[in-house]
Amino acid sequence: MSLGDLIPQLAGLSLGPPGTRPIGLGGQNFTHCCMLALNDSLAVGADGNLSYAPTSFVAPGLSIPALEVAIRDDEFPCGATFDGDAAGAPVVRVPYDWCVARCPGWEISHSDAMQQWIGPLVQFIVPSLAFCTNVPRTRKLGIPDVVFRAHPRTLAGLGSYWARLLGAVLLATLDTVAWLATCFAFAGPMLMSAIYEYALDRRVLEFLAPPGGAPPDVTHRLRAQLLIAVVVGNVRMATPEEDGDPSAGRHGSGAVSGDPERKPAVPVRRRRMSRLVHNSVWKKIMVLVDEYEASSAVGSQPEEVVSLPTKLKALLNSQASFGSTVGAPVLFFVGGFVYTVLDSDNNLGDNDTAHALAFGLWWMVIPYLAIISCAMLASNSPSTLDGIVYDGGLTAPKDNYRPSFWSQYLKRAKTYRGIGFVLKKLEGYNPVETVFEGRFRTVKLWKRGLNKREWVQEAASEYAAYAASRGGDVSIPPGELRESLTLNSLDCLYVLVGALFAVLAPCCLAFLTSFNTPQAGLSCRSLTYLVYAVSQVCEIALWSCAARMKIKHGVRWPDARPVAKRVCWWGQVFVGFFAIFAAVGGTLMQLLGVYRSCACKVPVRYWPRLSDPDAFIVLSDNTAEDIEAAQRWWTVTGSTAVGVIGIVCALAWWHQRRLRKVFRDEANKLSTKDTEISQQYSV
Repeated sequence: MSLGDLIPQLAGLSLGPPGTRPIGLGGQNFTHCCMLALNDSLAVGADGNLSYAPTSFVAPGLSIPALEVAIRDDEFPCGATFDGDAAGAPVVRVPYDWCVARCPGWEISHSDAMQQWIGPLVQFIVPSLAFCTNVPRTRKLGIPDVVFRAHPRTLAGLGSYWARLLGAVLLATLDTVAWLATCFAFAGPMLMSAIYEYALDRRVLEFLAPPGGAPPDVTHRLRAQLLIAVVVGNVRMATPEEDGDPSAGRHGSGAVSGDPERKPAVPVRRRRMSRLVHNSVWKKIMVLVDEYEASSAVGSQPEEVVSLPTKLKALLNSQASFGSTVGAPVLFFVGGFVYTVLDSDNNLGDNDTAHALAFGLWWMVIPYLAIISCAMLASNSPSTLDGIVYDGGLTAPKDNYRPSFWSQYLKRAKTYRGIGFVLKKLEGYNPVETVFEGRFRTVKLWKRGLNKREWVQEAASEYAAYAASRGGDVSIPPGELRESLTLNSLDCLYVLVGALFAVLAPCCLAFLTSFNTPQAGLSCRSLTYLVYAVSQVCEIALWSCAARMKIKHGVRWPDARPVAKRVCWWGQVFVGFFAIFAAVGGTLMQLLGVYRSCACKVPVRYWPRLSDPDAFIVLSDNTAEDIEAAQRWWTVTGSTAVGVIGIVCALAWWHQRRLRKVFRDEANKLSTKDTEISQQYSV
């Protein structure tokens, strides 16, 4: 009598895994490995009964009769599933050396195992693709116009129509996936900058409308400039222009003379603005204030010109509704996640389900990023601003912008013979294009916070020039104004804590779920979450260091060459590599199944001593330890994640609505007939 006669599951067991796929490409099967280990652990005695072999891989303490009962009650250890019995299946565990010798390679994800790749892909990554479209960006993958020139009215056109359509869809999908990977890998500095901008919005609006206090006695022009900075602070500043007219004031825009009683002789839009130290983008947008003050100075009726409050509220309303952009998607995402958590109770003890849940908890970084991005007041698109602000017409000179750090290195690389030849051959080919068309450009999300600060400080600088022109006879000293509009240490601490929480909360929940899934300990998946979390913390630290230096150097920052600047830049490159590896590489290895290997089934603490007897690998499924860990952690971590993201979304919506209300109220105050409405300042 053979072993297969007593245990039908072991009948006809082959030495190699089933299938033709090479084991180095995912052809391994660890359920088959479990059966090999069980086959090596049992023997048939002379009396035809089962007995343990001299070297047995079945957990000590389990008798042969108990094993036979388990097999008879559908608790065969290899491939067992949860049937409501918390006792679980027998444990089969092997030393690492045996696993490497008998079961090398890794096991690719199977299409019939939903929680291995289809579940995580559909439940977490596909919704994240929708969330990442709400994260503001400046560049996208260009789709050639040729793919939109199909004419299906002819036979040849009909044949190329589908090819062009497929090409456009593939490029758009590639672009979205690449942006999703970017958002995930660099979520830390993105969240830091976004929360910084959000805190700065609150700081500015609470300066204009102090809670429970009297509003500051400042000019209408400063109020208007600060409100404009709130809604257009994501627009990129151009390079400063030198003053071409010595008689022109540094901060005067030429819209109205320094004398508020003098009426302009020509219409506002026909007057030539002098070249000032301010950059051209600032001057163009501040025409909104100049026009309104000019119309007030000449006594125009409100119905003859679109009022400044109306334009400001139009800019505010150009930002899509929080509920439609991210609120409703978060609700559906949370609903699907709740179903996943509740349904996981039917698969207690399944390691694939445990790690799929941890994977979903980890990817909640993207919904957090989308929530914070949509809570800001500045519109992601400058299109409305293009329609409101006069751009000077076709004869207006183009705005000049500082080259990026990468562009400067690229320019330097062109001076080298070999690399320069290749780069010159590629000139004219630009596979990347701007997201929005128009005169104004937006900045990247990780630069938006500091960019808005530049707008706010620009308004403060103009106020300082106005105060100097009046000999300091102003209600609020310029220094006090700057301090009121600058985030203090407590505000910066809140920004840091908020960014760290949004990044680390999902990572910690994912880490706890994987870390406590047997065999408990730090292993490949939990190590991935740890590396990702550490890389994001380092990215936030480097961003903070660079931001501090930018604030210190001010407008001299692009030309400054401190050693710390290079350290921060190359540090971001170095840390970014690990962030990309953990985010993109970890996701691919989880979906493909690379983590289902002998090395990843052993805790990291045993990697330096893999021959240790305690460095064993559990090959059986649905053990009692698996079931206990699932009951202890799955519902707790899943429910915590759902509750926290729901609270964060509700708070972001509430605070945005509150700030929008304050903004509209302050904009409406600009329309009051006050003696300050025509007050001008220039130096």
